[in-house]
Amino acid sequence: MNKIEGLFDAFLELIYPEKGICFICEEYDETVDERHICKRCFDELIFIKGNTCTICGKPLEIGYLPDRCPDCIKFKRYFEKVISPLEYTGLVKKVIYKYKYGRKAYMYKALGPILVQAFEESDIKDIDIIVPVPLHKSKIAYRGFNQSELLCRYISRKLNIPLDTKNFKRIKNTKFQNELNRIERVRNVRDAFKVVDNHVFKNKNILLVDDIYTTGATVDECSKTLLKSGANKVYVLTLATT
Repeated sequence: MNKIEGLFDAFLELIYPEKGICFICEEYDETVDERHICKRCFDELIFIKGNTCTICGKPLEIGYLPDRCPDCIKFKRYFEKVISPLEYTGLVKKVIYKYKYGRKAYMYKALGPILVQAFEESDIKDIDIIVPVPLHKSKIAYRGFNQSELLCRYISRKLNIPLDTKNFKRIKNTKFQNELNRIERVRNVRDAFKVVDNHVFKNKNILLVDDIYTTGATVDECSKTLLKSGANKVYVLTLATT
């Protein structure tokens, strides 16, 4: 951990004492450890199990025979595959909303371990660099932080994989994707991203991190841009999928 990150964590501790507090229900429980989630809340999180699409990671119905979902059969994907440990429903949905829009930056410490475990249990082993899906500067100014970047910093430290937060930019202030249908989402993020220096990502296998996977329009556009810059492969890690 560098000095700036250490100061940031110390600041968060001042405004939100952590010991014994569940970051989800915000209640004290002496059994809460460094994962910052009490047993009751953890048991409410819906983890994805069973058959999933080998490309986007979405759960597939029992008896569904192809190893890809209908969307991944129909549409070209620029990323190799997506790993998402949680279903975007119930408490998971509330937690992610609270993290993103409730100015609860410290929640990355509770959500980060879930992503680290999901990555370690996956078959992805050849990552050279971790990159967050970038936010436009206006959205960062409004929220105060990029939720994906905080998760990336946690993952990078735990897995000892280099992190880059400066070379991949969002150059268009796009509409919120959750307000749009699939076609509109694709159009909304088209040409929205830019790589500053192609040399940084050349021949690299990149782990792209975001909070939610829905249609895949955002991470697909990101992956396309990264591949055009010379990246070898792009894998995606998100907290949850719909």
